[in-house]
Amino acid sequence: MLVYNPEVIEFYNYPSSMLDRIRDFCDSHGIRPALHTPTPYDEDEPLRRFAPTGPDAAEAKKALRLVERTVETAARFNALHVVVHFPSPYPPYPEEGFQEFCSDFLGQLDSWVGEYGVPILIENLTPHPALHSPQHYRDILLSHPALGFCLDFGHAHLLGEPGAPEKYAELLGESIQSMHIYNTSVERNPTSGHEVGTPEQKAADGFLELGTLIPAVLRTARPAAAILEYSGRSMDLVEAEKSARWIRNMIVKAREN
Repeated sequence: MLVYNPEVIEFYNYPSSMLDRIRDFCDSHGIRPALHTPTPYDEDEPLRRFAPTGPDAAEAKKALRLVERTVETAARFNALHVVVHFPSPYPPYPEEGFQEFCSDFLGQLDSWVGEYGVPILIENLTPHPALHSPQHYRDILLSHPALGFCLDFGHAHLLGEPGAPEKYAELLGESIQSMHIYNTSVERNPTSGHEVGTPEQKAADGFLELGTLIPAVLRTARPAAAILEYSGRSMDLVEAEKSARWIRNMIVKAREN
């Protein structure tokens, strides 16, 4: 992690047994922690589903329990924020009960922002027909102004709509409090996952062009954090360090304008 010279690290899916080590690590290196739901995660089975909008009511209740544990932990850690995937990403996407699940879940998140004093950010995730577009998320945030937004570049890009990440920034603006930055393409994502961002990646090859996208997003959004969400699959650390410097420089220049 330190190869990026991070100011913030977002921790995801760590067990309770790791929490003291995480706090000590952050304190030792002057790093502000942020948490991604669920952290901690102590179930016997590995995390395979997080379904805040059902359609199974038991899964929706479990998702709320995992969020509250994460927010409680974030409050103790003085974490920058908590990120929550929303809505359930698993097809098929039944309409029955969906709006009720959304209302119940988001209303509870609203109350925890006030109770715990920790920003809670919902993250764009899925091609769910009723909740995936910038307009959908804008409507949610207008109805729930206590919540913020985490813009995941790759999730937006994989919707297959030209300029999708920029459209999120245009419509959501100051609601965007964090960004998950990496590169991917529809063809490469199933095998390559979250790839290191470089200036050589081009739209003609299915990639995001981060060199133009990041400044464009920062014209309307002023997030407190930019999280490099690179996967460990075949990742070259030298290339990752170069990428971090390149992206950091872009963000600094954009904020100066």
